[in-house]
Amino acid sequence: LRVVVVANAGGGIFSFLPQATALPGDRFERLFGTPHTADVCAVAAAHGVRSLTVADRSGLVAALGEPGPWVCRVVSDRAANVVEHARLNAAAVAALG
Repeated sequence: LRVVVVANAGGGIFSFLPQATALPGDRFERLFGTPHTADVCAVAAAHGVRSLTVADRSGLVAALGEPGPWVCRVVSDRAANVVEHARLNAAAVAALG
């Protein structure tokens, strides 16, 4: 078993919805960002499961080659994810159009 957790302080999925740009930033964070300080690596350790943290694609690819069970925390930025998603979506639309 290999568990990959996107660590973006919570609420990342809501960053793709209209309220992310319709509300002032602080209000969006309070209502939808749901920031938390949960440490998934500490939770894994408490259950005797190995964990690691990666911050880029090469780290994740290397981790996926490791035998399980383990938990991999992938550090991610919500705002950067939205920008990258928009870039990839535009590229896909252009390729199909």
